[in-house]
Amino acid sequence: MRPRRFLTTALLVLFCAGFALAGSVIALRAAAPTVRSFTLGTVAFRVDPAREGSLDIYVPIVDWGVRASPFRAPLSVQLEFRAVDREAAVASLRSSGTADANLELLKAELREVVEAGLFRAGGVMLLGGAVGGLVAGALLVSIGRRRRRWLLLGTTSGLATSLLVVALAGLALSRFDYDAFQEPTFYAHGAELPKLLSFSEQLLTTGEEYTDSYDQAVSGLTNLIAFASDGGRPPAIARTAIVASDLHSNGYVLPSFADYTAGDMVFLVGDFTQLGTRYEDGVVADLGRVGGTVVAVSGNHDSRPFMRALARAGVIVLTRDGRLDEDGVTDGRPVVELDGLAVAGYDDPLESHGGAFADRRLELKERLPNAQGQFLDWFAGLPERPDVVLVHQHGLAHALLDALVADEGGEPVLILTGHDHRQHIDQAGGHVLVDGGTLGAGGPFGIGEQAAGFAEVHWSRDGSLQVVDLIEVEPLSGSASARRIVVSDPTPNVAAQEATEPSG
Repeated sequence: MRPRRFLTTALLVLFCAGFALAGSVIALRAAAPTVRSFTLGTVAFRVDPAREGSLDIYVPIVDWGVRASPFRAPLSVQLEFRAVDREAAVASLRSSGTADANLELLKAELREVVEAGLFRAGGVMLLGGAVGGLVAGALLVSIGRRRRRWLLLGTTSGLATSLLVVALAGLALSRFDYDAFQEPTFYAHGAELPKLLSFSEQLLTTGEEYTDSYDQAVSGLTNLIAFASDGGRPPAIARTAIVASDLHSNGYVLPSFADYTAGDMVFLVGDFTQLGTRYEDGVVADLGRVGGTVVAVSGNHDSRPFMRALARAGVIVLTRDGRLDEDGVTDGRPVVELDGLAVAGYDDPLESHGGAFADRRLELKERLPNAQGQFLDWFAGLPERPDVVLVHQHGLAHALLDALVADEGGEPVLILTGHDHRQHIDQAGGHVLVDGGTLGAGGPFGIGEQAAGFAEVHWSRDGSLQVVDLIEVEPLSGSASARRIVVSDPTPNVAAQEATEPSG
């Protein structure tokens, strides 16, 4: 009897141990990440069970990361940089005299984050194992008709099992192989991967010098623009508005852009972020401070939560259903009166409503083939004809321009667009389409490859559109250009004159 009883007891203990192991895994998966602050920002630490050990460092704002396997424990250790102090990071990288000390400090801080996170994960696993063992003991008592002592025995065996697992994992983690980072795996979304490999070099050339160069170039063009048109000055300007789009989270340009646009109406035509995630909300406050009145619509890289954040910052966020408030509710009035202008805006059909990254590689016509018809139906159904329409997708903007010309009636409409990162204006039948290019030089991955651009739109005292100035700055090379386009009579021909000024 004794061997049989021993075998039965051993099987019951193994039963409790199995529940304990399951409890540890469930608790580890359910635990929220540990969020800690360090010198360069905020980092979240998380541990998950995995088939193979890995350390994963991820940067959400640009959606790329690096992965290595420096230990054998079946755990996935994840570091997610949720906020980065741009100025502190660039200063640490650029300060040659103290760069090594800065890097050592950073490594020490991150090591503390990892150690604290691992201790917390171990505690979570112990708790989960004890609860799992208790559940197993309770099942044995209630269903297996075992004695109540199995409540204690189950909890004890569960705790012992999880303690053994934690000890073995700790032993494996202690044999950390730093050489594994000599051959890491980089990952990103499709076309972003080649850019990721050169991003560190671009980062070293940005920062204070980039911002200062942009500021000087834009300021230096102000006087030049006044003399850019041929045949004398246009009629007296009564109103000026700035048109910009495609910031793509490049906050370096925003302080200088805010100085330039102070007091003016600013139209922002989408793609403020790269991914539309909450981690990119750092640009919201600066966007709320540009210009006097700020009007915005979403782009295909934006999300509804981000647009709500803009509304909280005081930006007038327009959608096809009216103005969006901070709670995500629209007022049902798609045309708003702003400084004597009737303005309507169309939220992007590819805007993410949940804040998750969508597939940006496909064009709108591939994702939503009926988008053009829906947009034109929306415009035709507006309660009044707007003076200005904001729509991020340049394909939709051009479709509206063609439809207005074919209609051969009604007051002229100014169409503001973006998306293609190419500065241009188009005139037809008295209607004008303005694309200011990319304000953020295509985002962090576009620095050094694309120029930062925006447009100035000027109306005369009689309310007619007179002049469009296209301004472009390439801070890394120090070059800048201003192109003044005088709006012609209702003909498709446009007279333009370029003036270029090297900055610095």
